[in-house]
Amino acid sequence: MRRTLFIYSFIISLIAALALPPILDSVLQGLNIVETQYELAVAVIFVMFWIATLATGVKFISQGAEEDGQWDEMDDDPNRESGTVKWFNVTKGFGFVTRDQGDDVFVHFRSIRGKGHRSLLEGQRVRFSVTESDKGIQAEDVSIVG
Repeated sequence: MRRTLFIYSFIISLIAALALPPILDSVLQGLNIVETQYELAVAVIFVMFWIATLATGVKFISQGAEEDGQWDEMDDDPNRESGTVKWFNVTKGFGFVTRDQGDDVFVHFRSIRGKGHRSLLEGQRVRFSVTESDKGIQAEDVSIVG
Protein backbone atom coordinates (compact mmCIF):
# COMPACT_ATOMS: atom_id res chain seq x y z
CA MET A 1 0.00 0.00 0.00
CA ARG A 2 2.77 2.45 0.88
CA ARG A 3 4.64 1.60 -2.32
CA THR A 4 1.53 2.40 -4.35
CA LEU A 5 1.13 5.68 -2.45
CA PHE A 6 4.77 6.52 -3.19
CA ILE A 7 4.32 5.85 -6.93
CA TYR A 8 1.03 7.77 -7.23
CA SER A 9 2.48 10.67 -5.28
CA PHE A 10 5.52 10.77 -7.54
CA ILE A 11 3.40 10.72 -10.72
CA ILE A 12 1.02 13.44 -9.48
CA SER A 13 3.96 15.61 -8.44
CA LEU A 14 5.72 15.16 -11.78
CA ILE A 15 2.60 16.07 -13.76
CA ALA A 16 1.98 19.12 -11.58
CA ALA A 17 5.61 20.23 -11.82
CA LEU A 18 5.60 20.06 -15.61
CA ALA A 19 2.15 21.59 -16.09
CA LEU A 20 2.14 24.43 -13.57
CA PRO A 21 5.04 26.69 -14.68
CA PRO A 22 3.44 27.59 -18.05
CA ILE A 23 0.08 28.09 -16.31
CA LEU A 24 1.65 30.31 -13.65
CA ASP A 25 3.48 32.19 -16.38
CA SER A 26 0.24 33.03 -18.15
CA VAL A 27 -1.58 33.91 -14.91
CA LEU A 28 1.25 35.99 -13.49
CA GLN A 29 2.13 37.77 -16.70
CA GLY A 30 5.51 39.36 -16.74
CA LEU A 31 7.41 36.93 -14.53
CA ASN A 32 8.65 34.92 -17.51
CA ILE A 33 9.10 31.76 -15.44
CA VAL A 34 9.20 29.52 -18.49
CA GLU A 35 11.90 31.56 -20.19
CA THR A 36 14.17 32.36 -17.26
CA GLN A 37 13.87 29.84 -14.43
CA TYR A 38 11.88 26.90 -15.77
CA GLU A 39 14.05 24.17 -14.22
CA LEU A 40 13.97 25.82 -10.80
CA ALA A 41 10.19 26.28 -10.98
CA VAL A 42 9.71 22.62 -11.96
CA ALA A 43 11.96 21.43 -9.13
CA VAL A 44 10.26 23.58 -6.47
CA ILE A 45 6.74 22.63 -7.59
CA PHE A 46 7.69 18.94 -7.77
CA VAL A 47 9.08 18.90 -4.23
CA MET A 48 6.09 20.83 -2.83
CA PHE A 49 3.54 18.53 -4.46
CA TRP A 50 5.44 15.39 -3.53
CA ILE A 51 5.64 16.35 0.14
CA ALA A 52 1.98 17.38 0.19
CA THR A 53 0.67 14.22 -1.49
CA LEU A 54 2.86 11.91 0.60
CA ALA A 55 1.84 13.61 3.84
CA THR A 56 -1.84 13.44 2.93
CA GLY A 57 -1.58 9.79 1.87
CA VAL A 58 0.29 8.74 5.00
CA LYS A 59 -2.32 10.47 7.15
CA PHE A 60 -5.15 8.53 5.49
CA ILE A 61 -3.25 5.23 5.70
CA SER A 62 -2.57 5.72 9.41
CA GLN A 63 -6.23 6.60 10.05
CA GLY A 64 -7.27 3.42 8.29
CA ALA A 65 -4.80 1.39 10.34
CA GLU A 66 -6.23 2.85 13.55
CA GLU A 67 -9.75 1.90 12.47
CA ASP A 68 -8.57 -1.61 11.52
CA GLY A 69 -6.99 -1.96 14.94
CA GLN A 70 -10.30 -1.14 16.61
CA TRP A 71 -11.99 -3.91 14.65
CA ASP A 72 -9.23 -6.42 15.43
CA GLU A 73 -9.80 -5.99 19.15
CA MET A 74 -13.42 -7.04 18.70
CA ASP A 75 -12.40 -10.13 16.69
CA ASP A 76 -11.18 -11.83 19.88
CA ASP A 77 -14.82 -12.55 20.72
CA PRO A 78 -15.12 -16.34 21.18
CA ASN A 79 -18.74 -16.25 19.93
CA ARG A 80 -17.59 -15.23 16.45
CA GLU A 81 -17.14 -17.95 13.85
CA SER A 82 -14.72 -18.35 10.97
CA GLY A 83 -15.41 -19.35 7.41
CA THR A 84 -14.60 -18.95 3.73
CA VAL A 85 -16.53 -16.91 1.18
CA LYS A 86 -18.25 -19.38 -1.14
CA TRP A 87 -19.47 -16.68 -3.54
CA PHE A 88 -20.56 -13.05 -3.41
CA ASN A 89 -22.54 -11.20 -6.09
CA VAL A 90 -21.36 -7.58 -5.99
CA THR A 91 -24.24 -6.40 -8.20
CA LYS A 92 -26.93 -7.95 -5.99
CA GLY A 93 -25.05 -7.29 -2.75
CA PHE A 94 -25.23 -10.74 -1.19
CA GLY A 95 -23.63 -14.15 -1.16
CA PHE A 96 -22.76 -17.13 1.03
CA VAL A 97 -20.01 -18.00 3.46
CA THR A 98 -19.13 -21.61 4.24
CA ARG A 99 -18.62 -22.04 7.97
CA ASP A 100 -15.62 -24.00 9.16
CA GLN A 101 -18.18 -26.56 10.42
CA GLY A 102 -19.37 -27.03 6.83
CA ASP A 103 -22.79 -25.43 6.34
CA ASP A 104 -23.43 -22.27 4.31
CA VAL A 105 -24.55 -18.97 5.79
CA PHE A 106 -26.21 -16.10 3.90
CA VAL A 107 -24.33 -12.76 3.99
CA HIS A 108 -25.66 -9.35 2.92
CA PHE A 109 -23.36 -6.44 2.03
CA ARG A 110 -24.74 -4.38 4.94
CA SER A 111 -23.35 -7.00 7.32
CA ILE A 112 -19.77 -6.48 6.12
CA ARG A 113 -17.63 -4.19 8.25
CA GLY A 114 -16.24 -1.09 6.61
CA LYS A 115 -17.19 2.10 4.87
CA GLY A 116 -18.16 2.74 1.28
CA HIS A 117 -18.42 -0.12 -1.17
CA ARG A 118 -18.45 -3.36 0.84
CA SER A 119 -17.98 -6.70 -0.87
CA LEU A 120 -16.26 -10.05 -0.47
CA LEU A 121 -14.11 -12.15 -2.77
CA GLU A 122 -14.55 -15.86 -3.37
CA GLY A 123 -12.16 -17.82 -1.16
CA GLN A 124 -11.59 -14.97 1.31
CA ARG A 125 -11.34 -15.93 4.99
CA VAL A 126 -13.81 -14.11 7.24
CA ARG A 127 -15.01 -13.94 10.84
CA PHE A 128 -18.63 -13.29 11.71
CA SER A 129 -21.48 -13.73 14.14
CA VAL A 130 -24.46 -15.88 13.21
CA THR A 131 -28.04 -14.78 13.75
CA GLU A 132 -31.32 -16.52 13.04
CA SER A 133 -33.78 -14.66 10.82
CA ASP A 134 -37.17 -15.64 9.42
CA LYS A 135 -35.35 -16.78 6.25
CA GLY A 136 -32.69 -18.85 8.05
CA ILE A 137 -29.24 -18.25 9.47
CA GLN A 138 -27.35 -15.14 8.44
CA ALA A 139 -23.81 -13.84 8.95
CA GLU A 140 -23.60 -10.49 10.75
CA ASP A 141 -20.68 -8.20 11.58
CA VAL A 142 -18.51 -9.86 8.92
CA SER A 143 -14.80 -8.98 8.97
CA ILE A 144 -12.08 -10.07 6.58
CA VAL A 145 -9.25 -12.05 8.18
CA GLY A 146 -5.74 -10.95 7.28
